[in-house]
Amino acid sequence: MALRLEANPIIVKELRSRMRGGRAFALLTGFLLGLGVVAYGLYLFASRGERYGAVILSSQIGQTLFAGLAFTLLLLICIITPAVTAGAISGERERLTYEMLIATPLRPSRLLWGKLVSALSYVFLIIIAAVPLGSIVFIFGGITLRDVLKALAIILMTALATGALGIFTSALTRRTARAAVIAYLITAVVIVGLLFGAVLWQAREAKEVPMALLAPNPVSAMASTIAVLTSPGPQGFIEPGIMIERVMPIFPGGSVYGGSFDLPGWNILSTGVWTHIPPDQFMNGGMVVPSVRPIWRTTLVIEWLVALALFWLALHLVRPRRIWRPGREDLIMAILMTSSLLVAGLWRGWWSLPS
Repeated sequence: MALRLEANPIIVKELRSRMRGGRAFALLTGFLLGLGVVAYGLYLFASRGERYGAVILSSQIGQTLFAGLAFTLLLLICIITPAVTAGAISGERERLTYEMLIATPLRPSRLLWGKLVSALSYVFLIIIAAVPLGSIVFIFGGITLRDVLKALAIILMTALATGALGIFTSALTRRTARAAVIAYLITAVVIVGLLFGAVLWQAREAKEVPMALLAPNPVSAMASTIAVLTSPGPQGFIEPGIMIERVMPIFPGGSVYGGSFDLPGWNILSTGVWTHIPPDQFMNGGMVVPSVRPIWRTTLVIEWLVALALFWLALHLVRPRRIWRPGREDLIMAILMTSSLLVAGLWRGWWSLPS
């Protein structure tokens, strides 16, 4: 018997309806224009010192553009993705077409998978369309292809995790507005809440910020990939004998005494990314070189496992009856989750970090 691959009708239907007309292309055009305006503003900000005779390296401009565009694209994806996926299931209930949909021969897994893929396809289109605009950083230098790939991996995995969150809240509630509010609240707690907690921890405790406040946050993950481009001091180390009040502005990427680039809000975004150094070591007369904690690796693993778990829960919520009875989809998801945990355990040395 020949193996026949059939297209998911949900994906075909959703893509045709989403791309029909000029709305999708207008949104994409507006997104790219806005990102271009941000890039131009960052260029003016990074090169502002030339008016006063300061020497601005081309690599500094390239790193500032890369960092600003990466953070901007990440935050925009966190805003767009829940809005796109929150109405996947609840929208069918509001239009009174949900019963007709589950009455079709499609299994819940194909139904939910089609909704998720069709919603994320537009988000991935936005990300791919932004790549050529971001490639202008290579003109200025200071950025390698590896840096771009790491940032792109975080953005794509964050889109998958927030997309699964939107699908879950859409299956959990019967109203699209309520599903979107829940998804945005959870996203805000993960991004803003954990970042605020890390700032408070670093201000009150004389030790490293725990990974529980950093690893689930994609902003901290993005900061850990960009931090390798910065230097914590003018020569890459803290000069001995300098008072702590003077050292702090350059730690890291400060605009007073040095740093590879000067990004607005970088001291907040990079909270906990650099390894902690006790204050008494600044006065010991030796060089102190802080290292970057590769938080982004742990974040990729967490977001992948969270996306699987949310999709698994949503599978039960879209079933018309006996929603918590194990089925074939549960066996497939259990195998996928187990294999993911096994691979994560085998590669523990790559992503695991001490708290």
